[in-house]
Amino acid sequence: MWTSEAAGYSVKYAYRTAQPDGSERIIFITDRRLGLWSDQYWKPAAPSTPSNLPFTLIEVRLTEKGEGEGRTSLTGKVVEDTAAKSIGLENYSALPVMLKNVKKVK
Repeated sequence: MWTSEAAGYSVKYAYRTAQPDGSERIIFITDRRLGLWSDQYWKPAAPSTPSNLPFTLIEVRLTEKGEGEGRTSLTGKVVEDTAAKSIGLENYSALPVMLKNVKKVK
């Protein structure tokens, strides 16, 4: 995964699940914490407290039209999602949006 930083991040885990309403939930886990190379782009906005995990979980939620947004473990807690047999972010809707205007490419 390439960002505006000088180096990229390897995606070590990816999981997609379709929701009953036609939306999708996609989970990515990177090999390092986003902002490792430069926290200029991935600094959490105040008053958020950044996590100190050695990786980043990115959770993207897309509507049935393929549009959505993503939030990360930079300020959220990673939890087990037993229903999906995966992991995700606790209180997803309460976390700050880190990826805006995400669109599914067909």
